[in-house]
Amino acid sequence: MSEYFCYKTASILSRALPRPMGYWCGLRLADHFYHTRHKDRAAVINNLTQIYKAQGTIPSKDTLEGQARKTFQYFGKYLVDFFRFSQVTRDEIEHLISIQHNEYFEEVLQREKGVIILTAHFGNWEFGGAVLSGMGYNINAVFLPQNVQKLDALFERQRRRRGVRVVPLGHSASSVIRCLKKGEMVALLGDRDFTPRNDLVEFFGREARMPRGPSWLSWRLGAPILPSFVLRQVDDTFLARFHPPIYPEDMDSEDAIRERICRVLEQEIGENPHQWFIFDDFWSERTSNGNT
Repeated sequence: MSEYFCYKTASILSRALPRPMGYWCGLRLADHFYHTRHKDRAAVINNLTQIYKAQGTIPSKDTLEGQARKTFQYFGKYLVDFFRFSQVTRDEIEHLISIQHNEYFEEVLQREKGVIILTAHFGNWEFGGAVLSGMGYNINAVFLPQNVQKLDALFERQRRRRGVRVVPLGHSASSVIRCLKKGEMVALLGDRDFTPRNDLVEFFGREARMPRGPSWLSWRLGAPILPSFVLRQVDDTFLARFHPPIYPEDMDSEDAIRERICRVLEQEIGENPHQWFIFDDFWSERTSNGNT
């Protein structure tokens, strides 16, 4: 079964079925992939092992396997939400979204310098853009184009339906700079480096490839970075959490900004590692750092 056909089927079922039934289908599909994609499962287990090791924990085999399966299952639910919520209304926001530290969000908006919304392949990052759009804010999001043209069009169409303005990676630098200079919000993923550089930084106790883009933009343009994450709760509602803004004028260097970003990501991912959706070996030198 082609990747495009899988996602197209998921998009149809996610919109056609009641939300609980959509989740049930998503969980069944996730379990299928957990049991059949041995390489992906091993990669997730390796990533979890490193996270626990950095926290001083030696997890049992059953713990790792349970957390890995949970990662696949949460990703299955994420896909349902991605296709189900074409647009998020204010009523849905009130019923589904709890917001923590909204004062940080209001604080950076008052500066009128543009805002870098820093998130990761964690929780429901796509939902975050939909929520901001549903609240009436304009949001630009940088994304990685897919290798399959029809799949790329499917994803881009879904993002545009939410009111998110999409900026393809590879053509993003000038567009992002222009948006920030106009005082707009730009959402960037801070946990994947898709450039050919081998620019390493410590992450969960080991050197890893992490993107320099967010810190580079912040340092040169003076735009604050607002770390923001949307986490799934056990009742399938969501918690949108804002962290204290990172102001470049308060930092010593671009590298210092980058280090701060890594520490925030470690905090969030470390608390809920099963919601970090990286399906290749993150710390392996052989990884291509490609991700769906």
